Amino acid sequence: MSTQTLSTQTLLKYLLLTLYILTGTLSNFKAIDILAPQWIYLVLINSVSCLFLFFNTHDLNTSYKRLYRSVFIYVYLFYILWNAFSYFYAINQVETLINLPRLVNTFFAIYFSYLLISSLPNKFFFISRLFIAFLSFEILAYYNDFFISLNEPNFSVLNIKGFAGNKNITAASIAFKIPFVLYLLNMAQKRYFRVFLFTILFASVFAVSVIEARSAILSSLIVITVFIGFLITQIFIRNITPKKGIVMIALTLLPYVLSLGVNILLSQKTERSNLTQTVGKIAFTEESSNGRFEYWTDALNYVMENPIFASGLGNWKIASISRGKEHINGYTVPYHAHNDFIHVFAETGVFGGLAYIMIFGLLTFYLFRMLYVKYHEKGQLEMQYFFLLLPLIVYGIDAGLNFPVARPLMQSSFAIFAGLILTLYLGTQEVKADEKPINTALLKGSKVLIMLVLLPALYVHVLSYISLTKQGRLLYEFNNASFKMTRAELDEISHDFPNLTETAMPIKAMKARYYYLQGNKEEAFQMIDEGIKDNPEIFFGENLKALYYLNENKVDSAFVYAKKAFEGLPNNMPHYDVYMRTLVLKKDYTGIDNAFNLVQSLAGDTKTIWLIYIRSLAQTRSLGDPFAMEKAAEAYRLYPEDETIFLLYRILTYGQPRVAEAEQIFQKAKEAYDKKQFANAADLFGQAFDLDPLRYNYSLNAGLSYYEDKQYDQALKYFDLSLVAKRGIIAERAMRFKALSLLLMGEGSRACAVFLKLRNTYPKRMYQQEFQKYCLKKN
Repeated sequence: MSTQTLSTQTLLKYLLLTLYILTGTLSNFKAIDILAPQWIYLVLINSVSCLFLFFNTHDLNTSYKRLYRSVFIYVYLFYILWNAFSYFYAINQVETLINLPRLVNTFFAIYFSYLLISSLPNKFFFISRLFIAFLSFEILAYYNDFFISLNEPNFSVLNIKGFAGNKNITAASIAFKIPFVLYLLNMAQKRYFRVFLFTILFASVFAVSVIEARSAILSSLIVITVFIGFLITQIFIRNITPKKGIVMIALTLLPYVLSLGVNILLSQKTERSNLTQTVGKIAFTEESSNGRFEYWTDALNYVMENPIFASGLGNWKIASISRGKEHINGYTVPYHAHNDFIHVFAETGVFGGLAYIMIFGLLTFYLFRMLYVKYHEKGQLEMQYFFLLLPLIVYGIDAGLNFPVARPLMQSSFAIFAGLILTLYLGTQEVKADEKPINTALLKGSKVLIMLVLLPALYVHVLSYISLTKQGRLLYEFNNASFKMTRAELDEISHDFPNLTETAMPIKAMKARYYYLQGNKEEAFQMIDEGIKDNPEIFFGENLKALYYLNENKVDSAFVYAKKAFEGLPNNMPHYDVYMRTLVLKKDYTGIDNAFNLVQSLAGDTKTIWLIYIRSLAQTRSLGDPFAMEKAAEAYRLYPEDETIFLLYRILTYGQPRVAEAEQIFQKAKEAYDKKQFANAADLFGQAFDLDPLRYNYSLNAGLSYYEDKQYDQALKYFDLSLVAKRGIIAERAMRFKALSLLLMGEGSRACAVFLKLRNTYPKRMYQQEFQKYCLKKN
């Protein structure tokens, strides 16, 4: 074969590897999740690589032999097959079918990356440059978002996403590539290239520091610490001269020092935490884990109870609900365990979890083995092998705290990285010269088999993507309680594959709400029942059935399903609300109190919890009930500005008829006041206040009416009554007009005492001016 042909093939390999790393640059293309089109892209690149290698196997026979002799590929294949087997015990088998192609995608990305890299010249330098080139584009995308956000009134790191769907993925992706910058920075000979790498390192470290992604910051700090330790060790064992070592250390540390300084300056401008404060918050405690300890504990307890057959691939987001129901708020379920290793155990049990750990264990072993061999050959640590440990540290920390396995941006980079490690390690394995090559027909047959796997994977990814382009409006209307989609629009959204939304809500049950409102009640109940099977742990369907039975006045049926929903997810306000409504109809006083006490213990004192509870008491307790009045008063003390709680408090204290009568008199008083009939208005406002003494705006208005009628002594009485109001604006106005009334009555000293208190309590310019005008003597 000609040299020109070989050169063309090499360029095509470079191109395919470049296409792999570009996976994370794709936008969402109208899907609600940016990952959907990225998985499609990745399977397409795998397919193109498969076709390319189908026609180019002549120079890869040895690479195939080494790969098929390695333990790595068989451990990985077992991992894939065990995940596929989990279909038979999965809670939701459709979710397994949706998630399996993602694992297959990553496996073949590693498989093809290894084959493409194995025959390349200068493998390590090319991959390092490839990562740095992509990092440069990531940095450009990052700083585009950064400067846009910096120019906005309220700077927020949440808006800095770069190519990724959120800041944490961006930070992890940047941190993963920093070791390659460090390597080339210390190996580069040309000054302009060093300046470029120095700039990229500073920009990368500063970007990670600003994003406040603690896992990325932690891994970056570990990387630089380990590398500096490596350089110091090399100085002591004389592998590099002290002068060169010091220069390398200074060249490495300077971008970190500069980024720290700029970070502190930025934090002062934007009033946000600086890097040192963020690092200070890094601690492996329950308080600082953002709920991760709870996720990990729930998952590990589940594995202990289900060691062999766990929840099934893609099903932890369902199984996690019952495990974490006490700390799940609303329908926001823990989709991931925030630790890839624990997550895999929770979905595939001990066998799947151990296989997954072995994949990373083998890559780590290969690196240490190469370091050991080279050390014995040369008497020194091989720098490039040492540097490959650093991205593995970054990925390991990210996998231990987040879920890079679900992110194509991370998986495409990891696939190339793993392919490089396999190439370097397996390349040291001897193949006998007289050994027969693998039959070409067999190799091509394996490619055909791979394509037969990739095609259905592509089909599944496309179906998922189409669904995710349609789910946006469904979820929007659900979150806003606005159900305007037509039957035709609903029919465009598949409810069989996938059968859950991206948020784990059963699509059938969500559609059922529309069917019920459109009058198709029988179909609605059927869809609800089917949706319950798709996700039996979220209890959305049970709550819907309870709500609809309430509408039809079937109290007993409503109570049964409302109780199931509440007990399944107690810290869910729709469940709590519907359950309390059924308890009200059943006059279950004990049940009402117990439900409130449980939700209060889980969520604390929130306005919604108290509002539902006080409303339930108002509907079940008699007028003047001491317990109900005490609880209403407690709610009012917590939320004095909430009109509904205030109204319920008054109703429980004085009764609905009396409160309503007071409101009617108040309206008449307003009409009299508007007509400047101040004496009549004052009398009516006073009557309203006598009926509803908790409504201090009645007493304030009575005082204002007497004030306008120049009956200042009567006005003072009502202003004094209004001063105890919990609503600041009422007490503030009462205090001001009390001071003015005293002033007009000729009691200057008393008036000035009130003016002074008014100025100190409510430090407004107007009150300062009035105090100076009326109370300070002019020279």
